[in-house]
Amino acid sequence: MLTGMAHAWNAGDGAAWAAHFAQDADFVDVVGRIQHGRAVIAEEHQKIFDTIYRGSRLTIEYVNSRQLTDGLLLLHTTSTLSVPEGPRAGVWHAIQTKVVRDGEILAFHNGMRMDLADFTHEDEELADRAPREWRRQQP
Repeated sequence: MLTGMAHAWNAGDGAAWAAHFAQDADFVDVVGRIQHGRAVIAEEHQKIFDTIYRGSRLTIEYVNSRQLTDGLLLLHTTSTLSVPEGPRAGVWHAIQTKVVRDGEILAFHNGMRMDLADFTHEDEELADRAPREWRRQQP
């Protein structure tokens, strides 16, 4: 499945990308939009393949997985996206959580990965805190 997804992305083929999803799948993209259904996932991906991610190259790596119930798998992957030009030019890293039902993706959540120092805008005090300590300080 992961190899097929990478091939579909690299070919710029929205229908082939979406073929890995269940008809009733939910896809949360990297900017937090929910796409529901294989047809919408195909259409939305074709839009980005034809525009901001034209000519991009995707690699996907397996991180881990575990069986939730019969026929239902929780899968984590990471990806690297190389975009040659345009407003998203550069190399982007992400992590994905997928719920796979009988070999098809039922749910997919995509999130950007970045260096914590960049995320905290070089705030060393914040970067040194554990995530549970990231609360606003009371005056």
